[in-house]
Formats: sequence, C-alpha cells, structure tokens
Amino acid sequence: MKILVISDTHGYIGNAVEAIENEKCDFCIHLGDMAADCEELELIFPRQRFIFVKGNNDFFVRGSQFPDERVFELGGKKFFVCHGHKYHVKSGLFALKKKAAEEGADIVLYGHTHRSFLETEPVLIMNPGASLSYGVITINDGKIESRLCEK
Repeated sequence: MKILVISDTHGYIGNAVEAIENEKCDFCIHLGDMAADCEELELIFPRQRFIFVKGNNDFFVRGSQFPDERVFELGGKKFFVCHGHKYHVKSGLFALKKKAAEEGADIVLYGHTHRSFLETEPVLIMNPGASLSYGVITINDGKIESRLCEK
C-alpha cells in the first residue's frame, strides 16, 4: 500500500496534482489548510481515495468529511492524523506524541508548520511540509517505509 501525504496547500495545488499523477498512490491524505483545495483535488481525481482533516484556516468546511483529527487503520497500521495546531506543534511535538501514544498509533501525520519533518522511531511521525513538498509512506507486509520529497 502506498500513501501520499500533503498539507498546507493554501490555494496552490499544482504540486499536489503532479504528486498524485506521478506517485500513483492508493490513498492521498491532506492534513489541512485548505479544504477548498481538497474538494478541487477530488474533482480532478474522482477515482483517487482521499482522507482529509481540517486545519486552522479551514473555517467553512463540509461536515464530517473534514474533522479536526482522525484515527484509522490502513495496511494493518494505526494512523493518528491531524493538522497539528491544536497540539501546538510549532512549539514542539510533546502534546502530539502524547496523544498519538494514547491512541496507540503506529503512524502520526501532521502539518501546520510548513516545515518537513520525519522521525521513524519508535513510531513514524511525518510532516510533509507545505505546497512544494510531500511525503510518501509505503506499507508492505507490516514494514513501513517513508520518504519526503521537495520540489
């Protein structure tokens, strides 16, 4: 299973479109800021499976498709996904890591800072950065591989 992770597109989806076309992922996860971008990506790629959360700039979004955070399983791994602002990620990852541990997450995804970040132990923690970068996670036979890509 291959997962594309994007965040903080803020009205610029050109790199996201290119990444979706090039990476050919099973899922695309958008970590918020801007919900309108997510809706546009859905129109461009109607067959792509998307998972969205809203960010601190997503004031008017449609219902439950854009919750503040999500916990779910893909490829046999438990994900905790949020934008990050409610966990004060610009000041550090303590609160985010605490919440992820409470959820029993194997993979933690967040945005908000506009800075790419990748930590692989003891759990995978990824921030794909902003509109000109993205992350890719591959899960095969229980093994997690990850990478960050810059435009």
